[in-house]
Amino acid sequence: MLKYEIKENKIWKETMKIDLNNLMLKNKLSERLYFDIAEKLPIIDFHNHLDVKDLAKDRRFENIYEMWIKSDPYKHRAMRICGIKEEYITGGASGEEKFILWCSIFHRLLGNPLYHWSLLELKRVFDIDLVPNRDNAQLLWNEMNEKLENDSALTCKGLIERFNVEYAAPCASPEDDINIFKNCERIVPSFRADKLLIPERDTVKKLSEISGIEIHDFDDYKEAVIKRIDDFNSCGCSFSDHAIDNGFKYVRDDGKNSERFILALNRGAENMPLADKQALFSEMLRFLGEEYSKRGWTMQLHIGALRETSSRLRAAAGAAGGFAAAGDDISIYSLTNLLDDIEKSRYGLSRTLLYTLNPAYNAVMSVLSGSYSKDGVSSLIRQGPAWWWCDHPLGMREVFDAVASYGILSEFIGMTTDSRSILSLSRHEYFRRVLCSYISEKVISGEFPNDERLLEELVRKMCYKNAKEIILEGKTNDKKLR
Repeated sequence: MLKYEIKENKIWKETMKIDLNNLMLKNKLSERLYFDIAEKLPIIDFHNHLDVKDLAKDRRFENIYEMWIKSDPYKHRAMRICGIKEEYITGGASGEEKFILWCSIFHRLLGNPLYHWSLLELKRVFDIDLVPNRDNAQLLWNEMNEKLENDSALTCKGLIERFNVEYAAPCASPEDDINIFKNCERIVPSFRADKLLIPERDTVKKLSEISGIEIHDFDDYKEAVIKRIDDFNSCGCSFSDHAIDNGFKYVRDDGKNSERFILALNRGAENMPLADKQALFSEMLRFLGEEYSKRGWTMQLHIGALRETSSRLRAAAGAAGGFAAAGDDISIYSLTNLLDDIEKSRYGLSRTLLYTLNPAYNAVMSVLSGSYSKDGVSSLIRQGPAWWWCDHPLGMREVFDAVASYGILSEFIGMTTDSRSILSLSRHEYFRRVLCSYISEKVISGEFPNDERLLEELVRKMCYKNAKEIILEGKTNDKKLR
């Protein structure tokens, strides 16, 4: 318990201070692996939803609510679970009121990863080691806003530097202006192309304008899509991303997708029969997979989200409001048929990351790492890191166990934030601490040898080198194609 100095004649309440130095590190070996190896490695964050406009203009946030809470649906979800009114989460209440209520429920978060994530964000960015609560909320508001105003390093680019980010890939839609990435050092786009799979008329119109290709039929559309992929490629893009939501069914090409495309244009995709939507979605995903492979990109498939839960919350907070569920209708038959058809194409199967939102499918995804291969390519298919609701010690350890048991642990690609909040880059530290603890426990149990060089290399590969090698390999492949 500490008492802090009076500021502006306001009394600092006696409040708890927490020491994060050995967070998640349970023994001397885990401490050595983390502090000597993992902590020093640069960050590669190959999938996130950071605001590129904020990065390009090096935004300085107006207040701590704008920086810490507004763009973080994880925090919004926790506040709802704790009974906070939506007005004080995404509604019309002031940022200060929302911040104070966030602090007021913080003590209830024990066991949820948000507890440690938030403490890491406070410590690493603001050098604050207090545990937020209702009593110190106003004082934290004042202190953090003062630092935001006066610390020249607390801008978006400054935070990229502070977190030692070597490479970050925010999602960008084919409709987005990607010239903005030219103003963002170490930031490249990730091709988020879900809008291309069942194209709305507005999407086709915008794509035509951007590509300079008049789109009258399916062949024109594919030509315009290829042009846009090449634009992203010229900006250094190495990753694509698609949501394969709950209920995905893959339909092999029956030769009628040109007609379905015209149907989508004339009637609107929303008015198409479900079977036609599934067929067109499948054909476009297969086509895009071929193009990704041609350029050496890695295709990410985020599998199993059930996004239609509360229509009330969707109306109040938007589609990304933090209320999606883990689905249970995941067709492995459909997934393997998709991968098989891409593999039969001229360039073969692209590198692919399979993320599952339902942890019951961890073993299924890891097994697939041995179901497809390409000569000279290591781990063509990988299970992606614990994702979304699974991004916590239990979820990470379950993925480590699945990859180790059904695949090759040393080939694991590592951590990515999948976050809209720039402060979430601190989760790489969280992941690395959990990983070092996991490895040390395997050594103590006798499952892993106590071989210093072997363990250090395992940490380097899983935290940094595997992701780095994929990016470099993609660039090399692209040069060959040119």
